[in-house]
This record gives sequence, structure tokens and C-alpha cells, in this order.
Amino acid sequence: MGRPGAGDWEGNRGERIRAGWLSLVVGVAIFAGKLATYGVTGSTAVFSDAMESVVNVAAAALLVYSLLVASRPADRDHPYGHGKVEFFSAGVEGTLIALAAVLIIGQSVRDLVRGPELHRFELGVLFLSGLALVNGTLGVYLIRLGQRTRSLALEADGRHLMTDVLTSIGVVAGLIAVWATGWLWLDPLVGMAVALHILAAGWSLIRRAVGGLMDEADTESLRRITDALEGSREPWCIDVHGLRAWRSGALQHVDLHVAVPRYFDVERVHDINDGIEATILSAMEAGGDVLVHFDPCRPRQCGCCAMSDCPVREHPFGRRQPIDLERAVRGDEELETGLPVTEATP
Repeated sequence: MGRPGAGDWEGNRGERIRAGWLSLVVGVAIFAGKLATYGVTGSTAVFSDAMESVVNVAAAALLVYSLLVASRPADRDHPYGHGKVEFFSAGVEGTLIALAAVLIIGQSVRDLVRGPELHRFELGVLFLSGLALVNGTLGVYLIRLGQRTRSLALEADGRHLMTDVLTSIGVVAGLIAVWATGWLWLDPLVGMAVALHILAAGWSLIRRAVGGLMDEADTESLRRITDALEGSREPWCIDVHGLRAWRSGALQHVDLHVAVPRYFDVERVHDINDGIEATILSAMEAGGDVLVHFDPCRPRQCGCCAMSDCPVREHPFGRRQPIDLERAVRGDEELETGLPVTEATP
């Protein structure tokens, strides 16, 4: 089996790595800017924003590493490639975000107890607004590139930056509210609110990363595949079951069982295999592997076989079962009885 559709993904390798380096360089500059703003204002809310930028720098460094590893081709020790490292990268990034939230909450509590000391609000608002604009532009770029190249690590980093933008907007609003009301205690409360928002974003990234590492089923992807198979179905396609799909970075891997007339020769089955591969890869809109296991038909399936000139038919045709998600994902079956393999008699 080749890897149809993988060429575009591999062609984008350099673009993804350049985007990772860009994220790292900009992250360092943003952190330095926010740290300077905290030094000018003494604001806990600004400190919370700066702490998230520390995470941005660490996450961007991890992003570059994961993209370099994920770009390596499949080899003997890693036959499905190295793309899983992107899920690991996203998981670590989510953990770092959650850790930053805990640190921010601690700083906010300390400032509430001892009383905040704030000054030069106007500079804080000006600096953070400019930094948020830079972060937002980079975040949108990374999200779009990640979606186009099927890179979860790039998309995760972009969404992390957009979370940082929302954080900065909240901090700016908090500084303005403190300046307008004179209520200094609002500042650490804004810091706490920002921390809770960051914590939710971190948990979301961790959840997605764990799902990818555990090969969690992507129902929407499986539904697109079954719809495509049903839409292009020909009379020889008697049944589809055992459909599974999982991702390794930007590449998706699919395997399934297809029941075909048992009198077909190898050449015809090979042509059918090529057609199924093309249909599935088109539905996935990404590169990857498709592995088809062909099952020879049995008399019990005559009633749902639409082959009009079948030379081995033992029962009249009745009605074909549709290829839908529920039927396609059912497990492997014993050929003669149709029972699930786990329940069939050895």
C-alpha cells in the first residue's frame, strides 16, 4: 500500500516548520513586552497575562520540536510515521496552560490579601493592546495553516495564542475599570477570572490530545467515509463492516472489511481496492493510508446482494442493507454464520 494523498502534506512540511519558528520568536518578544508592562503598572492582571506568555514561549519551543519529529517519514520502527508526537505536544501545552492558571490564582490571592499597588494605567492599556494585535494576527495564521495542513500542533498553538488575546482584552478592560472606579481590588479579581478562562482552555487541549493518543473514534470522519461509500456503491459491494479510522499527526489511517462476490478474480479485486481507496481519501480530504480486507460472500448474504448475473446465487435478492455508520463500524464477523468473531464458536 502506498500513501495516496500524502504528497500535499509532505509538501507543506517546510511551511509548517517555518510557522513554528515564527511562533517561537514572536512568543519571546511578546513575553518581554508584557513583562515590561507589568514592571510599569504593577498590575496583577498584567502579571497573569505575562505568565501565560511564558507558557507561550515554552509551548512554541515544544511545537518546533514536535513539527521536526512529525515531519520525519515512516520507517521500520515507526511504520505509521511520527505524527503522534503532535498530540503529545498539544497535551503538554494544555498542561502548561493549566499550570500557568494555578500560578496566576496564587498571585491574585496574595494581592487581594495585601492590597494591590497600581500606577500608569494608560501605558498598560496601550502596550497590551498593541501586543494583543500582534498575537491575534499570528494566532489566526497558525489556526488556518494548521487546519489546511492537518497539523493539530499548529492549530493548538494558534488557539492558545487566541486565548492569550482574549486574556489581554480582559486585562485591558480590567485596567480601564480600575482607572474609572478607583477600586484597586478589581485588578486581582480580573486576574482570577483570566486564570479560570486559561484553565478551561488548557483542559480542552489536554482532552483533545488524550483522545488523539488513545485513537479515539472521530464520528464525523467515519460518517463522511460511510456516506461516500454509500454514494459510490456498486452492485459488487455486498457489505461493509469493521470500519476504523485513526490519526497520526496530519495523516489519517483507515481500515475496513468489504464483502464481495467470491468468484471475483484477484485482478478485479485489486481494481476495486483502488476505487475504495480513492473514495475514502476524497472523503477524508487528507493524505493517509487505507487498508481494505476483502471477505468472500456466503449464501447467507444472497438476499442483500444486488449482482444480477451472479453464477453462484442460492437465494433470491431481497434488499440491500445501506452502508451507514452503525452497520459499518460493527466488528468482524464469522464468514459462515455472520456472528461477531468474539462470539463465534472456534
